[in-house]
Amino acid sequence: MLVLERSRDVMRTIIQRRWLALLAAALALGSAWAAPPQVVSELTVAQVTTVDGKTVLKPAPVSKPGDILEYRARYTNHSAAAVLGLVANLPIPAGTTLVDRSQIPPDALASTDSTHFAPLPLTRATRLADGSEQRVLVPIEEYRALRWSLGTLPPGGSAQVQARVRVNDVAPAGNGTAPAHPRG
Repeated sequence: MLVLERSRDVMRTIIQRRWLALLAAALALGSAWAAPPQVVSELTVAQVTTVDGKTVLKPAPVSKPGDILEYRARYTNHSAAAVLGLVANLPIPAGTTLVDRSQIPPDALASTDSTHFAPLPLTRATRLADGSEQRVLVPIEEYRALRWSLGTLPPGGSAQVQARVRVNDVAPAGNGTAPAHPRG
């Protein structure tokens, strides 16, 4: 009987320790979830116009075909530590086309599916009539996102990426995305 009671006490101690460890882990996760984000991103859009020969940016609550819009994404580190390996993504909304060479910094990667990125200009293999493959340029109209590797963002520091797009005359069929304010 003594062995059985001792065995129960050992099991109770093990269960209590595991429960306390689980509770501590849950509390740690809860405080991490409640903590403010280290890096805050802000996406803005402005219409690009020319006034007296100078480029002027103005608010763009709505846009129409032919408008040039400039998207800027600013990343700010609100933590006390440097953020390493910061990667910035800038979507190219449906119904718009990237303005060639408008991306700043210029060393952006591009994607047609917002998943697979490669250096600009994008190319793809196409099979010729004789069965051989040839690399051809992907039309810039097919670009859907840009990505930059920004490296280290120091405490209190910020970095910005930007690109311009032209609002297309006709949005792709079946896509109800409004081009002025991208998501994702």
